[in-house]
This record gives sequence, C-alpha cells and structure tokens, in this order.
Amino acid sequence: MSSGQRTAIRTIESIQSISRNLLGNAPVCIVTNREPIVYTENQDFKRPAGGVSQVLHALLERLGGVWIASRDSAGPATLMVPSGKGPGYLLERVNIPDSLKKPFYDGYSNGTLWPLFHGNRDQFFHDPGDFIQYDRVNQIFAKKVMDSFRKERPGIVWIHDYQLTRVAHWIRRESTENLPPLAFFCHIPWPNPADFMLLPEWQSVLEGILSHDIVGFQTPLHLDLFFKTVLTLLPEAEVLRENVVQWNGRQIKVVVMPVGIDPQHFRRMAGQTENIVAAKKFLENAGVPTEIPYVISVDRMDYTKGLFERLNILDRFFTIYPQWKEKISFVQIAVPTRSGQRTYKKYQEVLRERIKAFNQKWTTKDWLPLHSIETTLPQTHLSALYKMASGALITSTNDGMNLVAQEFLSCQGNGDGVLFLSCHTGSAFALQDALQIDPYHPVYSARQLNTGLSESFGKKVQRNKVLNRQIEQMNLYGWVFRLFENL
Repeated sequence: MSSGQRTAIRTIESIQSISRNLLGNAPVCIVTNREPIVYTENQDFKRPAGGVSQVLHALLERLGGVWIASRDSAGPATLMVPSGKGPGYLLERVNIPDSLKKPFYDGYSNGTLWPLFHGNRDQFFHDPGDFIQYDRVNQIFAKKVMDSFRKERPGIVWIHDYQLTRVAHWIRRESTENLPPLAFFCHIPWPNPADFMLLPEWQSVLEGILSHDIVGFQTPLHLDLFFKTVLTLLPEAEVLRENVVQWNGRQIKVVVMPVGIDPQHFRRMAGQTENIVAAKKFLENAGVPTEIPYVISVDRMDYTKGLFERLNILDRFFTIYPQWKEKISFVQIAVPTRSGQRTYKKYQEVLRERIKAFNQKWTTKDWLPLHSIETTLPQTHLSALYKMASGALITSTNDGMNLVAQEFLSCQGNGDGVLFLSCHTGSAFALQDALQIDPYHPVYSARQLNTGLSESFGKKVQRNKVLNRQIEQMNLYGWVFRLFENL
C-alpha cells in the first residue's frame, strides 16, 4: 500500500458487525496446526510470544468461536479459553499419534513444503512416505472439524497454512452438502510453477487448496504465482473473471489479504513502565551497553531469515563506514527452531561459528558489535526493546509477511527508530515507504544502513508517521474484514 492510498481503519466493532450480518449467531471456526496457548500444570494458560497464532488469538478472544489445533501441552481435549476482552473461545485439541508427528511436521511440512515454497531448493528433502503420513494428519484434522459441526455448525471454517493444505479435501470427501464456506490462508510465499512441480504430490496439494471456497495470499506476487501454477498444471481450470477460478465444477475466489497486527496493543505495551524496566534489565544481563544506540533483529533461527546475509551486510557496513565502530551495537534475538531436523541443526551450528568469527574480527576492548541472544522473550519485553531501539534490521530472503516490521513501527509510535526492511518480505509490498534493503546485495544494504542512521530526527519521525498510518489501515481487523467481504 503506497502512502497515497487510504482505506477505512477497521476495528473489532467492524468485525462484530459484519460477522453478525453474514453469519448471524454462527461461530467462526479457525483451524491451525499450532495451538494458541500452552496449558500449564496449575491449570493456567501461557501464550507463546508473537507469531500468527497470537494475531488470531487476539481476534477470537474478542469475537468468540471455535479453534481447532494440534495438542502441544497437557490438559483436557476441550478447553474454554477465557478473555477479559470478550467472550473467549472454545479450543478443540487434536491428538496426533506419535508415529505421525515426525513425518508430518519435520518431514513433509518443514523438510519438503517449507523450503520449496521459500525457493530454497538446496534445503528440499523428500521422502515418499512422509506425504502419506502428512495426508493422514490432515484427514484427522478434517474429522475433528466435522465432529465440531455436530455441536454447532460454524458460519465459516478458516484453515491456515502449509501444514493443512489437504483438510478441506477430506471435509468435502466426507460431506458435500450443507457445508459452511471453507477458507484457506497461505501465510508463506507461493512458489513459482517450476519449483512447485518438484513436488511429486503437487496435484494432491493443489487440489487440496482448490477444495476451499476462498483462498487468501499475503501479496499480489503470491497470488499471481498461484494463478500461474493453477493454469499451467491444471488445464481444465478456468479463470472466469478477476480472481475467480472455476475447477471441478466449483468456483474459488482467490484474494490478496495481507495479515496485520493490533498496533494500539503493541503501542500500549511498549509504553508501560514495567515493560521498559524489564527490557533494560534484559539488555544489562545480555551485556548490551546502554550508553550507545542499538539496532534490533528478532527472528527464528531459520535459513529464510537471511542471518548469514545479515552478517555480510554488517561486515560491509563496518568496512565502508568505520566511523560507526563503537558508536552502535546490533542486538540479534535469534531463537533456534526445528533443531531436531538435521538440516536446521547444521545450519544453526555453522551460523554460531560465523557469528563468533564476525565478532572476533570487529570487537574492540570495550565494544561487541553483534550481541546474538538465543532466548524467547514475551511480547511485553520485546515491545519495550523495539521502542528503545534506534532501528530494526530485517534481512529475510523470502518471507510471506514478517510481522516484526509492523510490531517495531507500532512500538516506535512517534519515535525516530528506522526500519531497515528486506525487499523480499510481504511487508515490503505493504510498506513501500520503508527504507528497504536487499540481503543479496550487502554493499547496497550497508549504504542504506548508513543513510538511515545518519538521517535527521525530523525525517525519521515523519517517515514513521507515514508507515504507522499504513499499518493502522492494514491492521488485524482489516485482514479479517477482507475475508468476510469476500464471502
């Protein structure tokens, strides 16, 4: 969205109104692989920090409804998740047999689909048996959804992401009559047709997605690539009109609906005194000096986040602009992920060695250029760290959206922290006024770092005002409103 475009700012009241008009009293049913809460031993709930699950949690606790997800913690199969902000929602938890978990999650979801959809052919791994188990898990999810219909028929079933591409297929196999609308949202990039065809099961995955009534993507690029894939690989498919595909006797609406956050929620957290105190304590414990500014990065330790490319950028930055030595620090919060997979374990080991070598090259007696911290922080602490930072550096090489960009800017508010945003993120499509970098071009990106950090206070603040207006317009409720609009 360019700075010249203006749309109405949606609120929870907007969602409640359109939901009543379209669905009446029928609940919304959300289906994800990951559950939004962790059930603790004292029968309490903890919420994982950040991520799409927390965006959806913020929605459903205010709107009410049903959430179906795989069980990640102890407790009963059905939980009522309370909320002080609304009616709360019912969490129906799917028990996946232990024998299926590894081939479903580590195997097909993250060893096959994840690298392929992100254009990382070198990381692509395929075991034919993994898809069979992946499909069985999707079938288990479909059965859970159908079972929930017997309690109360939802007004819409909204299925999320690459782990669950076949759920709608199995729902339609079970019943073709009196189904509520089935929607799918792809949070990650869609690949080009040549990469997608590397999947031996491409037809099953594609037909699974086309079993929905509405399919949503983060950016126009992802939507265009999906259309090209469908028309290239399914000659019987036909585009009837803009964004409507006819296939197998059904019409499927394909739309762009970038995911957003609740910026006011992040702004409030960032300004709370106790959160600022906790963030300062965290920096002190991590050895980050408070007397010089810092630029923050927050990622999972995943090869799509451009962590090696980030090191190359910082190396060029200090080489070309040595005046910044001892004048700025970079704080990288990179939490290991999927460490049980051989590919990820090796990647993380090599990355740690590269970080060590980088710091050995540039460290001086009283200054460490890069503080790399492998600790999960709650949103309350992160929000204050964002607010206090002089910048945020996002180096993803291929990212569906990247909500850190929106969270950082929201926490900055009227501050002068600069967002350095990779052009290979969905956020770069939505926030075109941001100072963009390209992780594949370290010299150019180093220049952008120098430019942004050297700008006047007024110029930085003015840019952030423009970007925050854009974030308000594409917020969490705008994302959901676009789904309802397309029903």
